[in-house]
Amino acid sequence: MRAAVLHNYGEPLRIEDIPKPRASGTSVLVRVVGSGVCHSDVHLWRGELGTLVPPTFPLVMGHEVSGVVEEVGELVPPDIEPGMEVLVYWAYCERDDKYAQRGLYQLCGLRAGGGIALYNGGFAEYMLVPHYRYLVPVKGLRDLEAAAALADAGVTAYRAVRKAAEEVEDDDYILIVGLGGTGIFGLQLARLLTGAKIIGVDVRRDKVEAASRIARLRKGDVLIDASSVPDVRRAVMEATGGQTLRAVIDFVGVERTIETYIDLLSPLGVYIIVGLGSEYGPRIPIHKMVLNELSIKTVLYGSIRDLANLADLASRDLVNYWDIAAKIRLDDINEALEKLARGEAPYRQVVIFR
Repeated sequence: MRAAVLHNYGEPLRIEDIPKPRASGTSVLVRVVGSGVCHSDVHLWRGELGTLVPPTFPLVMGHEVSGVVEEVGELVPPDIEPGMEVLVYWAYCERDDKYAQRGLYQLCGLRAGGGIALYNGGFAEYMLVPHYRYLVPVKGLRDLEAAAALADAGVTAYRAVRKAAEEVEDDDYILIVGLGGTGIFGLQLARLLTGAKIIGVDVRRDKVEAASRIARLRKGDVLIDASSVPDVRRAVMEATGGQTLRAVIDFVGVERTIETYIDLLSPLGVYIIVGLGSEYGPRIPIHKMVLNELSIKTVLYGSIRDLANLADLASRDLVNYWDIAAKIRLDDINEALEKLARGEAPYRQVVIFR
């Protein structure tokens, strides 16, 4: 089978013919239909996750995958069968613990990741998933190729918005920072899952315009092009009529965004960091945080239940994922990574195989 293989950090992925895996035991072989290119792929490719992720070479990258069951092992139950359309949950728990028992495989003590460490991923025609529990069956999706974006960008945004939804009320404001593929999911889900008013901000006009076209916003929601205003903090406060923010969801996660927006939180406000833009953050305004009971939360991916719930919303066309995907070929994978690294990628690039 054809695959894009990483042999060392910083080197271009090589398009190679490698053996097609076979399913056995609890494993399932998935024919890849779509495989999204995520910013985490850039961090991994550059070796920037070396302290967090054990190097695995050679490695087929790609952890955001939709596909069709091709072959099942002898221990796979009969309800998982060839021909079934699925989303692949990439966070594999190597030893079950209390987090795994709650479906929080991404947080278990001993974990690995399909396309990230120890297991090959979806930048290939086929992907071997080590256990059937990491598959989410889907029905009624209008575009299975584009639906790959649900399997990481979408479910990460879903978990972030759920955390914000626990804190906000209908007269509150939520700020979405960063309007790339994950941020556009965040806009849509904040509108769908909360009654709060929404502000979105990005430093690129094209991303703001794309978010305006794709997200189903309502009157009172505001999108801001930070590059076109002299003071983005003032622009946010003008959009809210001077009201501070109950929640900020930061899909960028760099010092500058945190420094800029954390001071705009209202009492009991929550700042949710999703992006991995910086390894270390800015100085935290401890006095303000304590005096206003502000909190910082983070999000790593989502639970298997989160992905199933998101897939249900998508099957009912309540979340627009099809307009987020820019489809590319496997041969274009290195160009796609370079574009993403330069901040020039449109929406979510998805490798397809038809």
